[in-house]
Amino acid sequence: MASLSPSSHGLKILGYEIGRVMIEGVLICSTNGTANPVSNATVFLTCGGSTISLAEAVTDLYGAFTIVLNIIQTLLFDPSFCGIGTNLPNGGCGVEFPDDVVYAPLSLVGIGRTNNIFTAFYRAGPFS
Repeated sequence: MASLSPSSHGLKILGYEIGRVMIEGVLICSTNGTANPVSNATVFLTCGGSTISLAEAVTDLYGAFTIVLNIIQTLLFDPSFCGIGTNLPNGGCGVEFPDDVVYAPLSLVGIGRTNNIFTAFYRAGPFS
């Protein structure tokens, strides 16, 4: 669905040259069947198994976050190899995760155009 084309010099999705990427999601902990938002947590975008963050955001009171990639970051973004991660406090959410890090995959929601800039909109899937 997405490809980096040498002739386009950037991210191309469904034939559109993407100049901006917007990723939205909600970080929720489910304990004892109750969903609770995780506020004030840093979420980060990594690609290709790298430990270096391409971009970061902090969750709000409701666990929601938005990451917007600029044109340079968009050039480095490949949705096939990128995901959202966060570090949970030790024992966060009442469960133990390896290295206390959880990740969420990305799903393309749509493509929009503003002032001749095509934006790809992604949603972060459930964290696990």
